Amino acid sequence: MTMTANVPSPVLSKRRNDGLIGLWGRIIHRERDAYERWLEERDLSVVTACLLRLNERQLNRLGFSRATLGMDVEDLAERARQDARICMEVLRIVEDQDDEAALEDQRRGQRGDYHAIAAE
Repeated sequence: MTMTANVPSPVLSKRRNDGLIGLWGRIIHRERDAYERWLEERDLSVVTACLLRLNERQLNRLGFSRATLGMDVEDLAERARQDARICMEVLRIVEDQDDEAALEDQRRGQRGDYHAIAAE
């Protein structure tokens, strides 16, 4: 059983709904990797701008500081990327184990139900 159908699809395979600014980004960055980097930078800027609207007390409750907010948002994004890589690796390992167990049961003539698990 494969779990790749549940994995979010890349941004570029979905219908774009980002308006004029997205068109501008696609025109400037015709290469897929450059466009993805531009999108990520734009999104991090928007998140940082939204967090800057909070006062220092509210930022401290979230574990941020106004003085280091830009670096904190980048660290948060890097942690999210790392968690996504770990999740994909766990799903790959579980799929491989399910496939091996299913093949072993086929050799024995048994039928088993296999379900992949998701790690958080």
